[in-house]
Order: sequence, then C-alpha cells, then structure tokens
Amino acid sequence: MRLRISLRSVAKSLSTTTHHSNGVVSSSPVQDLTSFLQDAFPGTVVLTGAGVSTDSSIPDYRGKHGTYTLNPDYKPVFYQAFVSSDEARHRYWARSFLGFPLAMRAEPNPTHYAISALQSSPSSPSSPATCAPLPEAVSGSVPGSGSVISDTKPFVKTLITQNVDGLHQKAGSKDVIELHGTLHKVKCLSCGHEEDRTQFQHTLAALNPEWNALVENQSSASLYSRMNADGDVELKSPEQQDQDRKSHAPVSAASLDYRTFQYPPCACCGTGVYKPNVVFFGENIPPETKERAAEAIMGSNGLLVCGTSLATYSAFRLVKQARDVGVPVAIVNIGPCRGDSLATLRCDSSSSELMAAVVDRLGMGPVEGQIKRNPRRLNVVGS
Repeated sequence: MRLRISLRSVAKSLSTTTHHSNGVVSSSPVQDLTSFLQDAFPGTVVLTGAGVSTDSSIPDYRGKHGTYTLNPDYKPVFYQAFVSSDEARHRYWARSFLGFPLAMRAEPNPTHYAISALQSSPSSPSSPATCAPLPEAVSGSVPGSGSVISDTKPFVKTLITQNVDGLHQKAGSKDVIELHGTLHKVKCLSCGHEEDRTQFQHTLAALNPEWNALVENQSSASLYSRMNADGDVELKSPEQQDQDRKSHAPVSAASLDYRTFQYPPCACCGTGVYKPNVVFFGENIPPETKERAAEAIMGSNGLLVCGTSLATYSAFRLVKQARDVGVPVAIVNIGPCRGDSLATLRCDSSSSELMAAVVDRLGMGPVEGQIKRNPRRLNVVGS
C-alpha cells in the first residue's frame, strides 16, 4: 500500500494533536519542532530507530505491528549462540537469505529524505528536497533566541541510527553513525575479511538451489508478512516442519528445514565463519562506534530522537548523556518511549508526516519519498 503525503493536510491534522513533555502540553508539534531545530541551529544530532523505516515496509520490533507484538514467542539469534552453534548459524543464514532481497528493495520514505535535507545547507542544490526560498525566520535571526541562522550551514550535522538497512544513506544522508552496524557487509570472525552482502547472497544461492527456487517463486507479500526489522524472515521450527511433512502441507520457504541450509567458510582464510556486520543481541557495540556517538552528543546543541522506544540501552544512554550535559531532547515516536521523562519536547506522531511538514515549514520541502506499508502475519512461532 502506497500513501502520498499532502503537507497542508498533515500540518493541519498534526496541529490539533496533543503532545506531552515533562508535564508540559504542546498543541503545535510542527511549529514546536521547527522552533526546536532553529534554537539548536546548527548543532542538532538526530538519533533514529526502527520506527523510521516502518513506512518503507521494514517492520519494527515493539510497535503496534512489531515482531514482539505479533509474535511474543519470537526468539532472535543471540551472539553467543551464533559464534558457538552450527545450527544457530544455519538458522540465521537461512532466514537472512530469504529476507535480504526484500530489505534491498526497500526505498527511503519521507523521514529519510527529510533528515537528509536537514543535513544539507538550506540553500544547497544537493539537498534531496526541492528547496524553496528561505523564510525570514530561517535565513535571519531566530525569534526570541538571539541567534543567527546562516543559509550555508545545515540544521543537522550527525545522524546516529540504530537501523541496519542503509536507507538513510540511500536517501543521501552523510556523516552517519551506524550504532548497530549494517546489513550490507559480512565479516569473518577469524581473520576479519569483509565481503559485500550482495555478493554473499549470490554465493548462498549457488549453495542452496532448492531454497533459491522457492524464493524466486514465492510472492514478496508472503515473505514481507514474516519479515523482521533486521532484514531476516521468520521460519518454522523443526518440530513444526516435521508436522507439515506428516500432514502433506504445501512446501514453502517457511516450511523448509533451516538445518539443511548451507553457508560457506571465509573466502580469505578458508576456515573462518562469516557473520553479518551487525550488532547481535548480546553483542557489544564496537568501542570506536560508541565513542563517535558520545562525541557527537557532546558537540551538539540539541538531540532529535525519531522512531524509537529507546528500549536498547545503547540508544537510551545517548539520550541520558545529552540531558546530563544540558542538551535539550525532542522525541518523535508513536507510543510510549523509555526517554519520555527526559524529553524537553515530546511528539506522539508519525515521523514521516511530522518531519515532512517541518522541512516544508523551514522552506526546504516538499521532500521526496512515499509511505509504503505491507501487512504482517507472523503466525510462525518458535523460530
């Protein structure tokens, strides 16, 4: 399903929504978030989560249609299991093989393009948004702040994302810190050799022709319905698969036994195991990534949080750090958020609609991108 945004109607609907921040009620989120960016100019850092990519048909974990919401029995592959268990690796790569093509076909939505526009100079021709002349409040002094906004500096310099899908970069964002890594690379756990994930997909396809044939014949809608935020697809447990075989159920990608899925050793050292270059559950964030994110917060004048419940401590810690050093925090998220009590501005809104309206209000829109949502089923348990 594709939706086109009418900025006029979005701004009108958002302006009547009530938003809470530390007990303070705001009835004008577009205006208030615009003012937040102007007051923090030019030093806002943006922190995004899975909720930003749901409008690109990549699901989240904890939202209304998230994996944990629809399937409370969902079991992710933990880091220790991946590195120590051959079966866990068979399971992971089978799921990843099915989901990776879907993740690669995903396109940036208005939130991705809005953030990219904010990372470009307001008058820069390279901005993905179609630029209009700057309003007086943007090109001159910020009302009530005493600061002057230049049209040669961007509103946002650094983007920190928990997402691994690469959609921010696809929309044109620069200076991106990928807190939890990227799906686009695999890395050998023994020698550190890296390989492009797309090339690795071709290797997996050659090793698993039966799986590849089913993927090519199965509809994208069927696979999308079982897709997770990290680009893998849920599979039935071996017990469920045995039951399917006994009942002569039709063969599908969901019912193949992941224990039969083959994965290659490292092409460089010949013995090492490839792992996706993402931070697994139970795995530590690389120290250099953690340090870069902390430095970005320390050098900021404002932190804008979009599309995350901040359930992971790696993200929540950055919000707490910002408040500890007096950096104001704006949170845009549908539903409760772990950092609500730390927010100076809280908007319970769709980031696509709100961010598009804010960029338009700043004279830098309209932004590109469409909202695309696919239904999810996730009736597969124990995978």
